Amino acid sequence: MSKIDKGLVEDQLQGKIYDKVLFTRLIKYLKPYKLLVAISFVLLLLITGTNLLSPVITQRAVDRVILSNNDLIKFENLSQAEEFSAEYPRIKSKQYEFGGNGYLIFPHKKINFIPKSKIEELQESGKILQKIAVLNNTEEVRKILSNEDFIEISNQEIVILNSTIADMKEAGNISKEDIRLLRKKDFDKLILYGILFFAVITLQLVFTYFQVYYVNVAAQKAMYDLRRDLFFKLERMPLSFFDKNPIGRLVTRVTNDIGTLNEMLGDGLIQLIQEMFVLVGIMVAMLIYDWKMALVSFAILPVTAVLFTVFINRSRKLYRLVRRKLANINATLSEDISGFKIIQLFNQYKRKVDEFKIINGEYYGASMKMLKLFAIFRPAINSTRRIAVAILLWYGGGQIIQDRITLGVFMVFLWFLDRFFEPIDHLSEKFNILQAAMSGSERIFDLMDKDIEDYRLDKSNDISHNLKGEIEFKNVWLRYNDSGNVLKDISFKVKAGEKVALVGHTGSGKTSIISILSGLYPFRKGQILVDGKDIHEYNLKELRRNIGIVQQDVFLFSGTIKDNIVLSDESISAEEMEKVARYVNVHDFIDIQPGKYLEPVMERGATFSVGQRQLIAFARVLAYDPAIFVLDEATSNIDTETEILIQDALKKLMENRTSIIIAHRLSTIQHVDRIIVMHKGEIVEEGNHQELLAKEGLYYDLYRLQYQ
Repeated sequence: MSKIDKGLVEDQLQGKIYDKVLFTRLIKYLKPYKLLVAISFVLLLLITGTNLLSPVITQRAVDRVILSNNDLIKFENLSQAEEFSAEYPRIKSKQYEFGGNGYLIFPHKKINFIPKSKIEELQESGKILQKIAVLNNTEEVRKILSNEDFIEISNQEIVILNSTIADMKEAGNISKEDIRLLRKKDFDKLILYGILFFAVITLQLVFTYFQVYYVNVAAQKAMYDLRRDLFFKLERMPLSFFDKNPIGRLVTRVTNDIGTLNEMLGDGLIQLIQEMFVLVGIMVAMLIYDWKMALVSFAILPVTAVLFTVFINRSRKLYRLVRRKLANINATLSEDISGFKIIQLFNQYKRKVDEFKIINGEYYGASMKMLKLFAIFRPAINSTRRIAVAILLWYGGGQIIQDRITLGVFMVFLWFLDRFFEPIDHLSEKFNILQAAMSGSERIFDLMDKDIEDYRLDKSNDISHNLKGEIEFKNVWLRYNDSGNVLKDISFKVKAGEKVALVGHTGSGKTSIISILSGLYPFRKGQILVDGKDIHEYNLKELRRNIGIVQQDVFLFSGTIKDNIVLSDESISAEEMEKVARYVNVHDFIDIQPGKYLEPVMERGATFSVGQRQLIAFARVLAYDPAIFVLDEATSNIDTETEILIQDALKKLMENRTSIIIAHRLSTIQHVDRIIVMHKGEIVEEGNHQELLAKEGLYYDLYRLQYQ
């Protein structure tokens, strides 16, 4: 437990790296783009193939061209050569007939398929030549080899022992130009192998490009859909949900958590699948080349598996710890940066620095533990790789000495073995991505599974602009949580066109009445009627359209002034918008702005004054012409000139429509038809200004507090 715990639990991870249910739900977002995913997987197979082709080409170039380790057997005629080939079918040989004799040429390593007794017989008769070079049968070549023994096997080719050429080089009887001429055929083949190798690398580059492109396009599209659905889900959540969940946490769901999923789909998961394909391909190729050497190479795998299992289990625990400590740092920074003014005013520098040192130190300690784990695991895995290479050198070297394998095959095994351990390294690198992605998907789909607000879309929606505005509360009770009732048996009626004020101490339930009237919170029992009809019988969308609310803290969206008045309603023309703005006394303010109605609005309208924001909010309400107008009044910090404009706009807004004003300054509501006085969730008084003063009750006390 942290010494300073911010109480954050959202970063607690699930116990499993892979959750089938979550993964299935995530994959559903990829289904619309299954063609892109299918193309990506086909390209993965092609990439795997090109990965395996490179060492194969190298092996062929070494064994068949550079070392040219072939053997030749001479027969009296071609029939004997064919009989020999039929007797030993496992020897893939090439047949020649020249000068009445038959010849077989085959890779030197295939000699192991011939019994030793038969080899000895061929050696005694001089019919076999081991480790030969096949050269072009030209006059220049024959001239260079005029003092050496060679065999013509066709008009185009001759055969000579590799050892003979080596002896000539050692004795200085042959120049570099002569060697190049002798091996011209091999040099030409090397050029072809080089071209083939380059072609394979080029194909691999092309396949990789399109594979990365297609899989990331699919991932981006899937995450676009998921982000859209998640935002749409948040928009339909009841207001009580936002009371219990911090905004920063919800923003993290839509940004960071989906970002980790995108990273997993576009990079981590696909790369691991590719590595698995390569891993399986390497294992199969090693077994095909030489199953004995393959099994020897795999001898170190149990140790690797144990190391990896220990790493996975330990890493998962440390990762949870690191994320928890990081969440604590983020919470502390968010809180302290927001409260820097208080920290400075009350000289809390040292205490906050000491507190942050503790939290930062805990995060540092957890990060160091993770670092030490990687510092142990990586060298351990590299050590197992080197041990595997050492085993291969011991066993493979002996096989080469015994002519059981060629140098090219040994080189291929070294490449395969080195490549074999790369997926393990990559998995350790991508493990945190997988953990974060599964944790993020758990939190995302947990949010997606929450119940949304019932907009009652099946109800009639023909009320738009047709409501009269009559409101009646019948014995309404409201409770937000288990702490107690906020509204207790509230009953009152507001006639259409009547102007009513709600007054009372802070926490008396004034704003709660407006909240349940708008359907923002469900009430526990009772009934609310609008135009004599239960609000649950109304389409919630259209009901809210007919209730225009100006809140105490006016909220303006980033965009333009126009966007904040019409709220993207294309049915409201520019002329209508300007008419409304003039009517509520905000046009003159807008007209002096450089951009007029297209003037940019900063976040929450930070560059405008409170009064200017409120006038824009009035224009927004009037643009939708609601039947019911609600004002959560807040004019205590507005200058006199602006207040005069606001009061004039209020009179115009309340004209011919039902109006409810939550009053903070009693001087602003003396003109209303009726005042409802609330205290601790109950209605305690009701009447006009003069009637309530005459009663000398709670309203009278509130009035005296403000004016005496």
